[in-house]
Amino acid sequence: MNDKIILRLYTTPQNPHAKAATETLQKIRKIGVKIDLEIIDITKNPKLARENHIIAIPTLDKIKPKPTRRIIGDLSDDKALLKFLGVSKLGRVPNNPKSS
Repeated sequence: MNDKIILRLYTTPQNPHAKAATETLQKIRKIGVKIDLEIIDITKNPKLARENHIIAIPTLDKIKPKPTRRIIGDLSDDKALLKFLGVSKLGRVPNNPKSS
């Protein structure tokens, strides 16, 4: 099973919550969670933001594993972010029999 979590963070360089979001994700990586993070600067790629219906920043999309999910706003709470990602305290993605 591939335990990698694929995420996409929509933000701007000036957004004060963007730094907190990336720092929180780095903390989560340190406990052994495998994360691929793509950071989208919506000032450089507004078309992608429109296509994905981004209404506020920062917005974090969990692309894989399924189901896809979205969280908006302050991403500095590592426990809340772990819960959003569906990750146990041990840094493992729980088995999801419905995912492919």
